[in-house]
Amino acid sequence: MNELRSRARNALLMQAIASEEKVEEVASDLKALEGMDGQIARMLAAKGIHTQEELAELAVDDLVELTSMDAERAKTLIMAARAPWFA
Repeated sequence: MNELRSRARNALLMQAIASEEKVEEVASDLKALEGMDGQIARMLAAKGIHTQEELAELAVDDLVELTSMDAERAKTLIMAARAPWFA
């Protein structure tokens, strides 16, 4: 029984480490984006979105599908990511 618990604990630890490594791959501009948090950054990294530009290219529906966030928050994040386009 202890062996099973040990394996389960190790598997969870490995998942946590992999999740943190994905966040490290996220570009600093995306992490610094207003409204961005670690959980969303991890979800985006897992789906191949690593930069502010990649986020800016998404449609609201795409971001909602990727992250399960509400459409209003998705719209706000995407517009923040697109702000440099209009500067």
